[in-house]
Amino acid sequence: MSVLLPLLLGLAALCGELFLREALSLDAWAPDLLTVLVIYVGTHRGGAGVGVVALLGALADGFKGSPLGLHMLHALLLFYGATALANQVRFRGLLGNLLLGALGGVLSLFLLALLSRVFLAGTPLAARIGALIVPQVTLTALLLPLAFPVIDRLEALLIRRPESDVL
Repeated sequence: MSVLLPLLLGLAALCGELFLREALSLDAWAPDLLTVLVIYVGTHRGGAGVGVVALLGALADGFKGSPLGLHMLHALLLFYGATALANQVRFRGLLGNLLLGALGGVLSLFLLALLSRVFLAGTPLAARIGALIVPQVTLTALLLPLAFPVIDRLEALLIRRPESDVL
């Protein structure tokens, strides 16, 4: 059960992001929902979420039409960065989640820019990363404090607690 929820949420995030980009033409202002989920898995699950993040990254390559492994490497590096940051600093409350979202958004776009410059040097994506930084970081920073409690609540629904003795 601990793998099922992130996989289903990741698939829903990829489908929702694709819908926002293609059907509503919100290319720059579509929130990067996979980044939010990868940061959540990195901060709350630690090393146990590596397989889930790798699979979601491979699915993101298919959904976004990029070469296989580009978004998977991006998601894994972001996951390890979030895990390392969560081990050093505790982010609590709204302000902590806003800060974590801003740092995660900047790190995500930095990694995507680096990987696209290395692997996709002649493509339009490599040239458009600068135009995406303000909307993507803003949306990630604002979405993360809203998404973390929702994912926590969904995860609490799937965890079975032992029944206590009732008189």
